[in-house]
Amino acid sequence: MHTKDNKNKSRLLFLGVLVAVMLIVTACAPQPAPAPAEEPAAPAEEQSAAEEPVAEAPSEETEEAEETPVEEVVEEPGFMVERFRAAIIGDESTLNPFTYVTGEPGWNVLMMQYDSLFTMNIVGEPVPWLVTDWSMSEDGLSYTLFLRNDVSWNDGTPLTANDVKFTFDYLTLNAVGRFARDIRGFESAEVVDDYQVVINLVAPNAGYVRLAFADVPIIPQHIWDGVEDPQNHQFEDVTNVGTGPYMLMEYAPDQFYRFVANENYFAGMPTVGELVLIKFADDAGAQAAFRTNEVDMIFRVIPPEQIDLLSMVDGVSIAQGPLFGTQMLLMNYDMEPFNLVEVRQAVAYALDREDMIDTVYLGAATPGSNGWIHPGSPFYNTQIVQEYNPDRAVELLESVGIVDSDGDGVREYEGANLSFELITPSGNALRLRLAELIKEMLGQVGIEVNVASVEQTTWEDMVWPEFDITFGRSYELSMWGWSAPVQADVFRAPELVHSDPLVGPLNLSGAGNEEIDRIANEMAASQDPEFRTEKIKELQQAIADEMPFVILMYPDGNYAYWSSVYDNLAFIAGQGVVNKLSFLPESARP
Repeated sequence: MHTKDNKNKSRLLFLGVLVAVMLIVTACAPQPAPAPAEEPAAPAEEQSAAEEPVAEAPSEETEEAEETPVEEVVEEPGFMVERFRAAIIGDESTLNPFTYVTGEPGWNVLMMQYDSLFTMNIVGEPVPWLVTDWSMSEDGLSYTLFLRNDVSWNDGTPLTANDVKFTFDYLTLNAVGRFARDIRGFESAEVVDDYQVVINLVAPNAGYVRLAFADVPIIPQHIWDGVEDPQNHQFEDVTNVGTGPYMLMEYAPDQFYRFVANENYFAGMPTVGELVLIKFADDAGAQAAFRTNEVDMIFRVIPPEQIDLLSMVDGVSIAQGPLFGTQMLLMNYDMEPFNLVEVRQAVAYALDREDMIDTVYLGAATPGSNGWIHPGSPFYNTQIVQEYNPDRAVELLESVGIVDSDGDGVREYEGANLSFELITPSGNALRLRLAELIKEMLGQVGIEVNVASVEQTTWEDMVWPEFDITFGRSYELSMWGWSAPVQADVFRAPELVHSDPLVGPLNLSGAGNEEIDRIANEMAASQDPEFRTEKIKELQQAIADEMPFVILMYPDGNYAYWSSVYDNLAFIAGQGVVNKLSFLPESARP
């Protein structure tokens, strides 16, 4: 992780410096609750009952106190910070595996309460977490997992192989949401003993460790067994029962969340005693609160123009690194003429991605690839070219009879103006600015766009109702973006474009292309790494030709935080700093 500040400050946490800085800031603005005073050490005059007598001092009228060994006081390790406050945009509901709302930061915060069998290390690779050892059968159909024997749910109940089996069975039975998609291909689970379980698949899946084991939170059987409607079930206690480093203790809808540390966490005691997430309506409110020290961090990347400004503030640092999230433009195949590939390609040619990056992100992003996969990936197809060519866009539109017959600057399709609504969430200033640029650029080739800034839930319902593509879609054009895990595993690409909803559950455009389906199916059926690499590059070209969406850019991750309050964040490549590793000691990180 790279950090940027105005004095090239040391990244070590010296207690004296922290106290001094916090005293200064406290005089100016609200601060986190102070840590409780340490218990005083035993006074020096306390002596052991088994002390040895000392020689009497000559010519003294009173005897000196006898010198005895002082019992050493062993101080228990404490938190680096008692309380850490972070700003979030929007409410994340009750934040259990069936109710959280967004991929970022909703999923990130969810996984601070729960654990998966594997987790991502700093470089973005899955490594065993709840698992101590594992093996895969030669045919790729079975995984044998050996669990840690020192993990407990936060209500004190031990985690066992029964919980792992229950999780996979329960997600299969209640096939809703992201995690049910993650485990597709699961056939059965066999409990060998308390700490050994076998996961069987219906077909080999070379990406199952990353896709399922490193993403799915294991849930407790004793809590969820018998819950028939997980999305709507109301628990009496607000606390979500997980094995993670934090426990949700208080939730005020549309206001805040309060988490406390699980001091018995198997990987090590968390570094922050209490996490408070405060909900803001938009970026502007969160940034204002950050500047006045009402929050210690914003759990969202900051606008690029704020990077230099905030890094000049004493006590503030910017955590920087690569992200695999996306900014993209969706086109609905159900809305003519987006069912025509020439129109979709014309839209892509008309958009100047470099200009968008320079204007909105001040250069802090990588231009999007028409084949979906990030250019930094070892699986990237270098033969795919992204080109800004408005003249070519005009040629493509006119090739399918979309012309401006009356000279008013707007082309017509089947007798009506080529005019569309572009929806974007009102709480995301960067997407709104991108939408306005898209409007301007498409207008230059005769496509009229009206930008509609809508509430988050309205936006989601129009694009992805109930997060199930089988319910259709009602938008024309929409801003969108996928969080890092979707991009991090390149072999998830078929999920965005396959015509079968079971294989393409993230196909929000309604794309249907036989060539794409064929390539994806062949790739899924193989365990040969070389063949799969060949197919993923072939698939990228097919996606670029089909153009079901336009990948505008992959923004860099820039997170502002008060390093004078807490400076132990861990930037996971492709995912950022909002993760459980940021709140664990370095010795506990994989």
